[in-house]
Amino acid sequence: MKKALQSIVLLGAATGAAHAATSVTLYGLVDAGIGYTQTKVTQDATADQAGSWTKTRNVGMVNGILNGNRWGLKGSEDLGNGTSAIFQVESGFNLGNGKSAQGGRLFGRKAIIGLTGDSWGTLTLGRQYNVADDVVSGIDPFGTSVLFAGATDGAFGDSLSSRMDNSFKYMSPEFGGFKFGLAYSGVNSKVTSDDGDTESEKRDTSNWISTGLGYANGPIEVGVSYDRYRTDVRNVTSTNGNDTETQSAGTTHMWNLFGAYDFEVVKLHLGYGQTRGAVAGEVGGVGLNGSLANVYTHKERGAFGTVAREYNYTQTDGFRQQAWLVGLSAPVGDSGTLLFSYQGNKSKNTSFAFKDIKGKLSIFSVGYVQGLSKRTRVYAAASYGVGKMKFGEQYHMGNYKLKATLIGVGLQHRF
Repeated sequence: MKKALQSIVLLGAATGAAHAATSVTLYGLVDAGIGYTQTKVTQDATADQAGSWTKTRNVGMVNGILNGNRWGLKGSEDLGNGTSAIFQVESGFNLGNGKSAQGGRLFGRKAIIGLTGDSWGTLTLGRQYNVADDVVSGIDPFGTSVLFAGATDGAFGDSLSSRMDNSFKYMSPEFGGFKFGLAYSGVNSKVTSDDGDTESEKRDTSNWISTGLGYANGPIEVGVSYDRYRTDVRNVTSTNGNDTETQSAGTTHMWNLFGAYDFEVVKLHLGYGQTRGAVAGEVGGVGLNGSLANVYTHKERGAFGTVAREYNYTQTDGFRQQAWLVGLSAPVGDSGTLLFSYQGNKSKNTSFAFKDIKGKLSIFSVGYVQGLSKRTRVYAAASYGVGKMKFGEQYHMGNYKLKATLIGVGLQHRF
């Protein structure tokens, strides 16, 4: 532990010394508050079973209410002719316990290297956000890192902002207020083995395409994005001439259209999006819907009745979701901002295993942010979410209802 702390101190010192010569910047954001969160899932009673409920409540410190905590390094070098080499590495962390976020990755938020030019745009490689994060997510009055009723991602899930591993991404410069982006992430791996009795082969050709177009000019701001994630993993095993093949394949389509108009006294934000296909794997989560998704799962049986795979409501190709947003933001004085949003969605799954199951969700959020200085802000926020998952009669189980609440005040500092 002492060596790790020493390394961080030395890294900071080296960064400060290198800043003047190499344009390397150490930056970050620290955000925490005191709040109350509660999530309650209730099952209706039926003729076949009694009702039930589960409640999770927390009072005390809340990590990153307004934005996720992070620190990072970024820099650039002028190569001449208007082109620069750039890099950025960014690490997320939990302020309450000091642990790394994003599954414990060192630079889980972002890790990129690339080239940029004023006349032709920016090309980057590494772990980075999809194009929706550049052209759509900023139109949401609260952004994509805010806790809505105790859960991130709200009603849209990760479609507005997701991270792509092993990717390359191109963002154009602005032309008359327009900008365009295209990103790709994919693998083409093959692993084979032979122990004399059994031959096996595993091939993964999964890939992800992300694109979008944004426009900002005067009081108008518009963004549209599309993501397609394709899973394709095959396993073939041959024992004594008998072949066994399993395949995990599916495609997720996500698109969003957001717009905003600034009336100066108040700014209006509108958004609509659709998700079609399994929301699993690299494309991330489903926001507050995750509190209802696991109440019923489908089990695929293998040999001798064992469970080969298990899916929840959102993890098959038949999943369909529509989401929408109406928001307002208004300046208060020279450094205050009042925020409001309503997010909602409705969902279903056309797969036979989840036939006649339907979901619905609404989230109401209000907040106030007051700047104390250029880098420090205080804020207050409240969010309430209510959802329902309705089952057909053939399931012989009661409907599930969700109620989630977040109330908190916090402090944020950027450096």
